[in-house]
Amino acid sequence: MAVLWSTVLMLWILCQIATRPCCAQCKDPNSFFCDIGVVNMTSDGGAKIRNAIDSQDYMYTIGIEKLIVSSSASGPFLQRIAPFTEAIIYLIYRDPVFQVPAGNTIADIEIGNGANLRSVVAGTNNHLKRLQLENCLLDRVPPTLSQMIELEELIIERCAMTALRLDVLANNPKLNILSLASNQIRQLFPITSPPKQGLTLATIDLSNNQLERLDMSIFVHMPDLERLNVKANRIVRIEATAPVTYASFKRLDVISNKIAVLDTRNLTLPSLTSFFVDDNALTEIPPRWGSLPKLLYLGIDRNNLKQIDMSVFGQFPNLTEIYINENKVQTIRTSSPITLPKFDTIVFENNQITSVNFTGCNFPALDFISLMNNQLKAVPPLLQRFPKTRMSVEWNPIKCSNIVTFKAKINENRLYVSTGTTQSGCSTTSSIVLDQEKSACCEA
Repeated sequence: MAVLWSTVLMLWILCQIATRPCCAQCKDPNSFFCDIGVVNMTSDGGAKIRNAIDSQDYMYTIGIEKLIVSSSASGPFLQRIAPFTEAIIYLIYRDPVFQVPAGNTIADIEIGNGANLRSVVAGTNNHLKRLQLENCLLDRVPPTLSQMIELEELIIERCAMTALRLDVLANNPKLNILSLASNQIRQLFPITSPPKQGLTLATIDLSNNQLERLDMSIFVHMPDLERLNVKANRIVRIEATAPVTYASFKRLDVISNKIAVLDTRNLTLPSLTSFFVDDNALTEIPPRWGSLPKLLYLGIDRNNLKQIDMSVFGQFPNLTEIYINENKVQTIRTSSPITLPKFDTIVFENNQITSVNFTGCNFPALDFISLMNNQLKAVPPLLQRFPKTRMSVEWNPIKCSNIVTFKAKINENRLYVSTGTTQSGCSTTSSIVLDQEKSACCEA
């Protein structure tokens, strides 16, 4: 008999049974969490757990502070504990191997801290639906993953993985969620041959890894893919090297990378509604986006853009909002005519814009343009072009002689400028009186 003082510091067993609000062994009689202290599975441990369960009326959690088992807290132990629970959580697991025996009936297994865990071995399993492993030494997806044929959610986070071979997922047709966040993954290897059954994988999280390139065609055998999260990697290039369509794809998280090239001309995403490329290294608005017929929101904040050609946005027929803030934009122009019938919001704040030319732009629904905190010396002539539009030019060094011609628009709340109750309330060199309580700040 081995007393494993440190194999499991805390074991939560999540039961779904009819019980009373709290068992007699609970320290708090009003709590649904039952702490039954030391459990010796080599003697009366099973009976102790059963007694706690039988004394309850509602779903609850059992906490075991110290577990005594014959050899390991996996393998045979899981077989013995399975009749009592459908889910088990190890807050700390100290063995190098975790075994899921063939035929085990537990549906949810979670290891919160497996500092020594290097391997997960599973036998044929028809019950396990969710497996979560964190803070471990696993350097790959478990090779016996295909034995867990009912698995729907696999999470391996903050472990030692450096590569992901998608072939290992090919025999798990019910897998819906895959999260490999916060590893050290540098490479993705595609599925080498079409799986016998179509994969239902909908969500992949590869955030906080070390990827440097993303080829969207690598997921071609995952037709139900809805969300891909690769934020906070080292990606410099996103592309699709072969034509591919993801009919259900709704969200691509690529913020906080080093993306300098985005070429997705081969990519068709008929369901994607928003695309944000914030905190990257783009020096121009990418001209080749592929087919995004339902794109509504586009954001390119905190990149290295210096010029904006509004004509580029003509390839998004349903676009409604654009956000390009905190770049180095100096000019906005339109190289060829563009019509966007639903376009209603433009936000180009905190740039270095000195000139704006929307000649050739037909935006009948345009409601608001923000050019706050730029280098404009005159109000752009946009209110005449878009008579229903409101515009903000606050925190620009606009000349007083120009501001004064727009007093009516300011009073109609169609033009927003920096204001103060007096000249001392302005950071500019001068101001003009708008009414008895407010002056427009401007440069002499």
